[in-house]
Amino acid sequence: MTTVAEPRPKLVYVIPHLSEHESEHFAHIPALLAELGKRVEVAAVVERGSPPPRLDGVRLLVRVRGAGRLARVLGTLRAVRRCAAAGHHTYFLRYSRLFLAVLVLTRPFYRHRILLWRSGISDVAPPEAGRTPARVLNDLLNWLLLRFVHRFVTGPESMVAYMSRRWRVPPRKMALLYNDVDTGRFAPLPSDGRRKARADLGWAEDEFVILFVHRLSYRKGARLLGPLFRRLVARVDVPVRLVVVGDGPDRPDVEQAARAPELRGRMLVVGALPNRELPRMYAAADCLLMPSLEEGFPRVIVEAMAAALPVVATDAGGSADVIGPDYPYISRVGDTAALLRHLEAMIALPASARAELGERLRARANERYTPARAAEMLRGLL
Repeated sequence: MTTVAEPRPKLVYVIPHLSEHESEHFAHIPALLAELGKRVEVAAVVERGSPPPRLDGVRLLVRVRGAGRLARVLGTLRAVRRCAAAGHHTYFLRYSRLFLAVLVLTRPFYRHRILLWRSGISDVAPPEAGRTPARVLNDLLNWLLLRFVHRFVTGPESMVAYMSRRWRVPPRKMALLYNDVDTGRFAPLPSDGRRKARADLGWAEDEFVILFVHRLSYRKGARLLGPLFRRLVARVDVPVRLVVVGDGPDRPDVEQAARAPELRGRMLVVGALPNRELPRMYAAADCLLMPSLEEGFPRVIVEAMAAALPVVATDAGGSADVIGPDYPYISRVGDTAALLRHLEAMIALPASARAELGERLRARANERYTPARAAEMLRGLL
């Protein structure tokens, strides 16, 4: 008797931006698609960037072409029509609102099924922003579009209930999905490799190097970096360096703080870097600092965990869920005094204790946040 294999489900994964020099977290998506392609017939649509001619695990790769808003809409329509012609009618999107709007408008013709990922606390804004009509309209548009989504996907665990309440989405429509990290690409270095990486980066062996990797914005705590580091420098008797990786609206403020006499040469603002350059920086640093006021499922923590880099962070969004129970170096959002104490305690730890802490974090990343685990969770949503 011949067994006939069941047809594999089909999925269109919409990638907002992808290029060789990708600095956003979309650089993680190819590893996920390679795993997802073992379970699902995958089509990938790249909205912007210059993707490679092929991606592992992807049967159909489509680029949205066009520069202006109207051209982008028409390019998106063509991409949807091409996917439908190939028999793909289920879409997974991350933050792609124009693509989502096109799917909603064309749903009567193609009968799409839409899985939308969102995570984060959207109400956090700088004090000077206020509650403008543009923000009100933006929230209303998001709320309207969500009415047409089949599954609202988020993570980690605590964000499921929050996003359901915030956007008034019935719990039955909510779904949990983890962010993932390639623990082969983000990994600790052997001692000689770590020494070389630090030398190449210009970090002295006797320096305690604190790494910040994030968007330089109010929501990510960028305005706290200068004052917090200034207090730390005054309180510890070992050489410390703060390396700031990222770009955004608060970069001028961060650079001005770095020019203060007591921080000159100690606080380095390097700007945004391609994601492919970050594994070496994580592996060479001594600690990751994430003083965020707002988060959802922070990929920077997952990257640090995979690299066995200890973390000092706030409990913004689902950060505490990601890093795990009983982790001692998590503070309440906005509690800079606690962040300062945690940094001092981290500096005081023997190198062997920090290494042990990092290995615990890496083991958790290997257990929970691999592309294979995320692909299996996404396959379950189909």
